[in-house]
Amino acid sequence: MAIDDLETYYKAVDKALLAYHSSQIKKINIIIAQLWSLTYKGGDIEKIEIQSSAGGGVTARGRNFNYRLVMFKGDQELDMKGRVSAGQRVLSSLVIRLALADVFCDNCGILTLDEPTTNLDEKNKRGLAEALCKIIEERHRQRNFQLVVITHDETFVDALSEQQSSLRDGVLRPEYYYIVSREEEQNENGEGTGRFFSKITRQDWD
Repeated sequence: MAIDDLETYYKAVDKALLAYHSSQIKKINIIIAQLWSLTYKGGDIEKIEIQSSAGGGVTARGRNFNYRLVMFKGDQELDMKGRVSAGQRVLSSLVIRLALADVFCDNCGILTLDEPTTNLDEKNKRGLAEALCKIIEERHRQRNFQLVVITHDETFVDALSEQQSSLRDGVLRPEYYYIVSREEEQNENGEGTGRFFSKITRQDWD
């Protein structure tokens, strides 16, 4: 009887986990669709989504899932792998990471993007800046939310600055950013010593 009960419990838990996984994938895809339409400025991909299937059975570590990223143009559905440009890959990766953070990181509000504009053209850089400002606007009431962006792209910083003016009243706007530069140490005569150090300067947005 104990063995039969354990089998019943196992099936119930497995069914619940499958239902939870399915509901989370739906949430993720809703956010991905919203962010993609907001950030992608091309006309060849209308939306992207993650599709999953329970493949490979159940192992000692749990159930295995297979995932694929697909893109849509009208009723046409295609795998993205091997069919998109480097910029589209970067943008889709960013959108997916933002969606995952939105769904699973309720208690961790720190979002860090390192060089997010790599291989993006000007239109998509501005689209990304617009999306980040939308995220700031949506999460401004979240007490622990903090967005960290690391970039060498000054045009992207300018785009972020321009987008800030569109934030609605009551949303806390970033007041400044930091510039990290490489400086050479000077001797008493004002000559370079060949030794370098990092200098951090706080820059007002204005």
